[in-house]
Amino acid sequence: MRNLISISVLLILSLTGISQTFTRKDSLRFAPDSSYSRAIVRFGKELIFGTSKSGAIAYHERKKTTRQILFAIPKGEYRDIVIWKNIIYGMVSGDDGMIEQNRSLKYIGRIVHQGVFYDDMSLQGDNLTILGDPVDGVFFLEQYNLHSNEKVADFKIKNQPNEACYAASGTTACFLENGDYCFISGGGNQANFHRLNWKDTTSYFKTALPMALGEGAGPFSVFFSDSLHGTIVGGTYTKPNDQSGTAVYTVDGGKTWIASTTLPAGYRSCVTGNKKIQFACGSSGIDFSTDGGKNWQQFDSGNYCALLLEKKTLYATTNKGVCIRYRIK
Repeated sequence: MRNLISISVLLILSLTGISQTFTRKDSLRFAPDSSYSRAIVRFGKELIFGTSKSGAIAYHERKKTTRQILFAIPKGEYRDIVIWKNIIYGMVSGDDGMIEQNRSLKYIGRIVHQGVFYDDMSLQGDNLTILGDPVDGVFFLEQYNLHSNEKVADFKIKNQPNEACYAASGTTACFLENGDYCFISGGGNQANFHRLNWKDTTSYFKTALPMALGEGAGPFSVFFSDSLHGTIVGGTYTKPNDQSGTAVYTVDGGKTWIASTTLPAGYRSCVTGNKKIQFACGSSGIDFSTDGGKNWQQFDSGNYCALLLEKKTLYATTNKGVCIRYRIK
């Protein structure tokens, strides 16, 4: 990531608290209705939002205008967005998993898997990895080459009863600096971290996470600042203010995970950041950590779905068709 925040910001955050972490807080209206957005990415001078009701929408920050990028799908919602060579890929989660494709405001096709609920898509070079809920006892995990739109690989990983992934903010999986791929799963009596290398099938390992267990509980979002240091947030989404089992961190690439000493203020569905700071959001607010996820402090209150961190700016989408923009000191 190129997101850099100066040391002075970290000192201000740790010494003066919430009130002085940002100089301005703006509202950006990206949808005409109450659509929430679980996906936000940068595309030149625009922000692309994947929404629940209005498809994928581009918002021009300077002009304060919007334009339709991908149309709404009646039986699904956009939960992840990636951009490859100026082509926008929107992941639709629903009865059937779909990847909608757009180049220069022209629809160019889709990838479809009937009966598969998509959870995440992650880009590495020219290959797009799609993660979905288990089918016939194994996680749906396939990789596509974007030049040909053809599948180039799949990976068979068995799931336990009631174990699946959460498509909360397009951050259920990620690629690490060394090229390894990881994803998280929960539900029932399971809360797991999975790590693998697509070129070496023997590289796979799974680690149990000390996080909330049960229906609708477990890990929801994962972020790695490098190949060793990572943070996972989650909890129980039906208990938005319950702090138990909401955050863990690793310093050895996911072989071991440690519960955060000071936890976020409740359930969290998205985490992002860089080597110096992480932010996590959920239906009860936003928290930040300056020590790799070991300790969390409150940043702001409210109901938030997804985050994008850029240099001195944090974007947080809401469930009311609005994105909050924080100008960080």
